[in-house]
Amino acid sequence: MKETNFSIEFQPIGIRLVYTEPITILDAARQAGIVLRSDCGGKGSCGKCAVQITEGSSSTLTHNEAIFRKGGMLQQNERLACETIINENVKVFIPPSSFNASQILQTEGTLLNIPVQSPIHIEFLQMTQPTLSAPKSDLENILESHTGIHFENDDQALDLLRRIPSQIRLNGWKAYAICNRDVILNITSEEPKRTLGLAVDIGSTKIACYLMDLSSGNTLAVKGVPNPQIAYGEDIIARLSYAMQGAEQEMRLHTIMIDAINQAIESLLEITSSQIQEIVDFCVVGNTTMHHFFLNVPSRYLATSPFTPIIKKEMNITTEKLSLHGMPGSQIFIPGPIAGFVGSDHLAFLLATGFGDDNAIRLGIDIGTNTEIALQKGRNIVSCSTASGPAFEGAHIHFGMRASTGAIEHVSINQGGIAKCKVIGDGEAIGICGSGILDAISEMKKVKILNQRGRLDLENPRVKINEDQIRVYPLLSATETQREITLSQSDIDQILLAKGAIRSGIAILMDYLKVEAQEIEEVLIAGAFGSYLNPYHAIQIGMLPQIDLSRIKAVGNAAGAGARLMLLSESMRQKALGLSTRIKHLELNTYPDFEMFFANGIRF
Repeated sequence: MKETNFSIEFQPIGIRLVYTEPITILDAARQAGIVLRSDCGGKGSCGKCAVQITEGSSSTLTHNEAIFRKGGMLQQNERLACETIINENVKVFIPPSSFNASQILQTEGTLLNIPVQSPIHIEFLQMTQPTLSAPKSDLENILESHTGIHFENDDQALDLLRRIPSQIRLNGWKAYAICNRDVILNITSEEPKRTLGLAVDIGSTKIACYLMDLSSGNTLAVKGVPNPQIAYGEDIIARLSYAMQGAEQEMRLHTIMIDAINQAIESLLEITSSQIQEIVDFCVVGNTTMHHFFLNVPSRYLATSPFTPIIKKEMNITTEKLSLHGMPGSQIFIPGPIAGFVGSDHLAFLLATGFGDDNAIRLGIDIGTNTEIALQKGRNIVSCSTASGPAFEGAHIHFGMRASTGAIEHVSINQGGIAKCKVIGDGEAIGICGSGILDAISEMKKVKILNQRGRLDLENPRVKINEDQIRVYPLLSATETQREITLSQSDIDQILLAKGAIRSGIAILMDYLKVEAQEIEEVLIAGAFGSYLNPYHAIQIGMLPQIDLSRIKAVGNAAGAGARLMLLSESMRQKALGLSTRIKHLELNTYPDFEMFFANGIRF
């Protein structure tokens, strides 16, 4: 009787294993090299190995799990990895609290040195005590004590007037108004010792949060957390499909995102010994889908032609409206997206990297699940979005994973076809991340393990045929402590499709602005993958045009840097808004000869 294979896919780390016999999630994680918390050694008594099964089914709830659920230690959608047996295809999401080893999340980006021009300011209010001859109302007293500031609307005034009358009386009719431009956000009896702001870059894979001092402009602390929406789909289209199932699903994607940001805020406050009421301003950027999920507006129209956003203008929303933690009355500045698949994170990237500041010819690439590309020539800036997919983050690659401990991050191959692998953390390898895959393909091409069509050459003695009759190349052989790690032809095909999407986007922008490769003065590559990417290898496999390596620069999380600039400076917000009006978006699918550009992009 033929054995039936089934797979267990672990998220957010992105490892997938295949089994023929039932296995507990904890044992599968151990085999994959994923270190889950298991304080009791897998006996089901500590409750630390909580996971979520997001697709597929498993064994029934055990006695220990029922006890943990009753006690509130295990949520309704969680299972204990050590108690749950799998015998069919499943996807398992591991929450951050259950990890012992953390995924590497890109948060750093070069921040321009700018004058701080925060719209937040504090005004002293000296009111007059009402008398029988002058029975002035509290609202009149506040507004007349300082000309030029006002409440945004009657609703906001009413919210404040429900809680501050006793404060101002106890404080001798003195108070402090915390204002955003000329709008009163909050009134306190004591002058705030400092004002803080939070810049947030919401990516498909990670959420980066930056706690900033609005007086000095200093970054006090940074926190990167996995985007928990990964449990509902690796890519944007999968999450949009989930959201389209109904209002409950759409609300779920909004709620878990807000919860993740609030947890990051609590962590930042603890790190810096700060108080929640000190966070008085916010700036949030993200791709268009994340923007819509954050605002909790309908996202279904992003998934169907003509892919139009519900909102394209900038917005200022109170934190209470979105249940985000901050000072009561504080507002969130949210730049508008550029197009259905080009968001405010792309605008923040361009702002932080100097697009539009001069007449240079520069190329900007923010590589991720959805890769945004911009090309500037003189005063013209054109942008596009390419569906590069999550292959560079390890998805759909048999041994693929995201950049975390145990991932192969760089590969070199000698003339004999033997690979040398650099592993994050310098221990045994458990998989390979995007930069390692790119290196490996470039090196295999160099030593002719791959031919010009991107096929593994069966005449090479290192190329084998596996049990599924698929060509594979072994990066690492199996030992007592090391699992075998291979790259298959199907893995390579996935990468060629992803790099083809990026290369065709670049080629179309160059064609539109009539730019030759040698004319490009600088190439700025953002994103976590961009920070580890070897530009030489990217050029060798045809992902980037033939450009002098000295012109290529990794800029880290430039979207996060742009969000910080807009948080700190009113003039930067205005500059970003002006920049957005200059950007022309190209829809690649409707561009003449798109199929030809894409086919050429796939080739070496």
